Amino acid sequence: MALAPPQEPFADWPIQVTIPAGYIWYTEPGVLVTQAQIEHATYEQALAMTTRVDTVVQHRKVELAQVGGLLIIHDWRKLKTWDNEARQLLVQRSRDRGRGVIRAAIIAISVNPLLRLLAQVVNVTMSAVGGGSVQVVDNVLPSLERYGVRRPTYASRFPRGG
Repeated sequence: MALAPPQEPFADWPIQVTIPAGYIWYTEPGVLVTQAQIEHATYEQALAMTTRVDTVVQHRKVELAQVGGLLIIHDWRKLKTWDNEARQLLVQRSRDRGRGVIRAAIIAISVNPLLRLLAQVVNVTMSAVGGGSVQVVDNVLPSLERYGVRRPTYASRFPRGG
């Protein structure tokens, strides 16, 4: 099944990474953005996404330290449900990253009690390990503006090893 193109506000962003669940971008200042194009997330899809987060953390340590850690913005408004294993993986990866790695996470979701519960669990976990807070929103635009997130250029590349 082919993914739909990125939706607003990322419709005009050059695609950097496509995973089975949607799209991922890395942009300035020290920001990872995801946009889900699925309604149900599996363990494999969560693993693909968290692996990209870990890649950025590993390959941009100096840059991220200068801005206080990685800001993650998830546009998950299409997402409605998760496998339990996917939720557990997200929580475990948050724990594994430890203190100071993530400065904040913004999760844009539709009104859905299950996803709000997931965000609360991740928020508690991040707080316990000294990570940034998790903010649940229904629109990513105010967060993009508040954090000064810039659209990547066509020359921008997603961080990779090597």
